[in-house]
Amino acid sequence: MKNTWWEQARRYSHIGMSSNNNFVYAMQYYTSFEILYDSNVPVDTIALPLLYSMRHYLELILKYNIEYFHEFSGSKSMVGKPVHTLSSLANAFKEHWLLTKKKFNIKIDDTNLLSSLSKLIDKLSEVDSYAVSFRYSHNNNKDKNFSWMDTINIYELKVLLDDVRLLLNHAIDIFEDETGLMHGEVTKQQLLQKLLIK
Repeated sequence: MKNTWWEQARRYSHIGMSSNNNFVYAMQYYTSFEILYDSNVPVDTIALPLLYSMRHYLELILKYNIEYFHEFSGSKSMVGKPVHTLSSLANAFKEHWLLTKKKFNIKIDDTNLLSSLSKLIDKLSEVDSYAVSFRYSHNNNKDKNFSWMDTINIYELKVLLDDVRLLLNHAIDIFEDETGLMHGEVTKQQLLQKLLIK
């Protein structure tokens, strides 16, 4: 390894500083998806890690949002559960998000974004519902995860993902901005106290 600043930045990781929480992990998996998606190599040479990066980003960002919103939503759905099923996590996220929006009177039209989330989760769940098919060639019964003629439209998934990221990456920002938490106008404890008074 050359001892240049750029080579050090490319090859030497401060992994402890870049692994603070699931949001950071999710962003790294999304970045890896983007790098692979934008590369000029034939997609069939990178399709499995590319799709796994997309799927794992979704799993982590959904879990992060669920953990954040559960105190405000009042729901315990999927909180702290070691679940890898995207449909279960997406349904739990929607429950937490919609309850939180209602309780704190957050008025945003996210209908299209939630629809894109449902479509993306459905498409990924068809081919890899348990985070296995993009990582291993065969399941526990020794059956191939994909048949010879299986195909997937990665561009179509990317279009949906672009919508989904607007919601999943920024739901917390929207909530904190709308409630005043972002600007220090109120504390988390005060927001939770308001829920007890209602």
